[in-house]
Amino acid sequence: MIRQEFIDHFAGKPVDAEHILIAQDIARSCLTHMNDFLRPGMDRESIHKECERYMLEKGSEGWWIHNDPALILFGDLTAYSAHEDPSPLFEGKTIKENDLITIDVAPMVQNGWGDMARSFVMEEGKIIPWQNCHNKEIREGMELELKLHQLFIASVNEETTFSDLHEIIQRYLDKEKYFNCDYHGNFGHTIENDEKDRVTIDKGVNIRIAEYDKPITFEPHICKINGCSGIKCENMYYFHKGKMEEVL
Repeated sequence: MIRQEFIDHFAGKPVDAEHILIAQDIARSCLTHMNDFLRPGMDRESIHKECERYMLEKGSEGWWIHNDPALILFGDLTAYSAHEDPSPLFEGKTIKENDLITIDVAPMVQNGWGDMARSFVMEEGKIIPWQNCHNKEIREGMELELKLHQLFIASVNEETTFSDLHEIIQRYLDKEKYFNCDYHGNFGHTIENDEKDRVTIDKGVNIRIAEYDKPITFEPHICKINGCSGIKCENMYYFHKGKMEEVL
């Protein structure tokens, strides 16, 4: 029912709702697969190739951002963010038995984009629920990610602008003594048919989210001040019946 409501909501609008759902299913399925695939000793290239192989097998026709299936970070580079390709920084690096791995995937089906990210916690060579993590910094960061998504949902109403939302999230991060790792400084973006048309959750973007009426990602990439673990969780949402709903 939720899926049909999503399609109906964007009927007659320049949003390829049906293919967004398909692409987002591929993104979600890939991250579930990676939960079982990841092992100590893997390098970034092998993880990247498996994300690409899996999403193509599931029906992805390409990659909407930089023609790249996945952004992958692990080890001491989980807080890294820059426009440049991070691949050279990972030369000779492999996943360790106790590690944090972040994967952000970007499948595309016709004009529909999928966009989802998760941070995976590895302890003693196995991916574990973050609630069981012995690393306090990682555990607290993962918990804060959930709180930020709850705050995002609770904060958006008919009048909320992208700039308002950025201020709310940034203020909460400041209070919790965390910083935004994203080199652009935003917390997410709209889903478009053309990457250049994206509207971001950023300062000075005085457009009402409800008025713009496009699916939107929320993807805070956060790290504790003076910490070393960059945590990321990304979901896609849309404004429906007066509130934000996750695209499922």
